[in-house]
Amino acid sequence: MEIQHGRQGAPSRVGGAENFSGRAMIDPVLEDGNGEVRINSVLFSPGGRTFWHSHAGGQVLIVASGHGMVESKDGDRELLNPGDVVWAPPGEVHWHGAAPDSFINHTAISLGATDWAEPVDDEHYGAVFGGE
Repeated sequence: MEIQHGRQGAPSRVGGAENFSGRAMIDPVLEDGNGEVRINSVLFSPGGRTFWHSHAGGQVLIVASGHGMVESKDGDRELLNPGDVVWAPPGEVHWHGAAPDSFINHTAISLGATDWAEPVDDEHYGAVFGGE
């Protein structure tokens, strides 16, 4: 067992343009040391979002505040609100992020390697939110 008292490890960072559209602030909470488990608190500004991606072992998202969206490549999508919990199974290609008019903060528990793909373009993002 390992216990971290207070914040330790990697510094907070801005999500890079190679994996995020808009602004995403990433605050690392825990990494297991071999890359199999990563826990981050992520704050997206309005319109901020990930690129399409998948996780070898899946991903859990726990929404703390704000509003946003999660969508899988097969078209399943759900609005996200505080208290929502999302399970993206291993290999499921998906994206998640803030609504156009709201910040969203969630804890992301990522299992295994992340495979990043193309951005969610502005046209698709706008259509998801009803043309906003």
